[in-house]
Amino acid sequence: MKTSFFINNRAKFATQMQDNSTAVFFSGKAPRQSADEEYAFSVDRNFFYLTGIDREDMVLVINKIRGEVTEQLFIPPVDDFFEKWYGILLKKEEAINISGIQSVLNRNEFLNQFAKKLCSADRPDSVYIVSYYTDPFESYDEYKKIAHWIKKQFPTINILNSLDIVTNLRGSKQEEEISEIKTAIGYTKEALEFVMKNLQVGKFEYQVRADFEYQLMLRNSKPSFKTIGASGKNAVILHYVDLQDKIEDGNLILLDLGAVSKNYASDITRTYPANGKFTERQKEIYNLVLQAQDVAVDSMFVGAPEIDVNNAVKEHFAKGLKALKIIRDDSEVENYYYHSIGHPLGLDVHDLRRRDKTMQENNVYTVEPGLYIKEEGIGIRIEDDYWVTKNGIINLSKDIIKTVNDIENFMK
Repeated sequence: MKTSFFINNRAKFATQMQDNSTAVFFSGKAPRQSADEEYAFSVDRNFFYLTGIDREDMVLVINKIRGEVTEQLFIPPVDDFFEKWYGILLKKEEAINISGIQSVLNRNEFLNQFAKKLCSADRPDSVYIVSYYTDPFESYDEYKKIAHWIKKQFPTINILNSLDIVTNLRGSKQEEEISEIKTAIGYTKEALEFVMKNLQVGKFEYQVRADFEYQLMLRNSKPSFKTIGASGKNAVILHYVDLQDKIEDGNLILLDLGAVSKNYASDITRTYPANGKFTERQKEIYNLVLQAQDVAVDSMFVGAPEIDVNNAVKEHFAKGLKALKIIRDDSEVENYYYHSIGHPLGLDVHDLRRRDKTMQENNVYTVEPGLYIKEEGIGIRIEDDYWVTKNGIINLSKDIIKTVNDIENFMK
């Protein structure tokens, strides 16, 4: 992605900041896993969106004082010992070229420099941090730590949440972002086709996952989330990631999976017959779910409330499940369809969501209806990634086959 993309993202963010304020973004650090082993690093997506840099332990500061915007990037200093053992650190020139930020400073100086800023004549009245997913007992991340430090050392400075600003900015996908999502979808398509060619009765669920993730590795990609490969009765569990069971003859296998391209995610679900052939009962339920996708897309437009799209799908399922003699009353639908129709998609698989939960121009949404018939051991979900435009709804993953005939013909 071009440097101008990240420069423009910061400019748009600064436009929405209050005057006389400062915003802080951290790239994050990988937590310890065990002994001297750490979890794989995953960059803070807001930091990446504003800088284009995918490295640990960095800080972006955006100042807006009396209408003038300045930027600073703090990166770890070059360390010969670290580079001998772990790899080459990002240099100042490279950081400037990627981000377009001209003021690049030593990460070790961040807190001192920030403290001087907060008590100078050009001090901000407010500091923006990002605050969202958390639980009551979650340990402090860098945003909570800096907020706590500000309140202790500079109690008159306001702490503001930049979540609404980054949500609106990241929600409206630009051409470069759509291109990366399409690339991630392409990786997913190719890997899924490999899975279909090699799917057979007697395999273990974890072997199917291995087939998929191996193909991503060949493309220098990786899963965008934990791969779900649920066969038979396991497919009624929405987030089934144990993947220990052997796939039996007559089983369906539900595959909910995705890939990444430059941190942009795909999120696709397909349900296949392990032996290559759907039973008549499986076809009935599968086609009901497939039709629900069309119902959802027909209900989507710029400004559409997510709940209205979901309700249209529930009405469709109520009629279909009655016809299949699975339910008698509309209220029973929730026993067989117990999640919503989809979610925003982008740098996060479950991307930042607007407060009003309406679909806006250039949002990307998943559409993933599913039915889970526990008493029959059948779980079916079909998911594609859609781009909401003023001219209509575009299926970005339309090339990943999903009709009964196409699946059976491919698997012959």
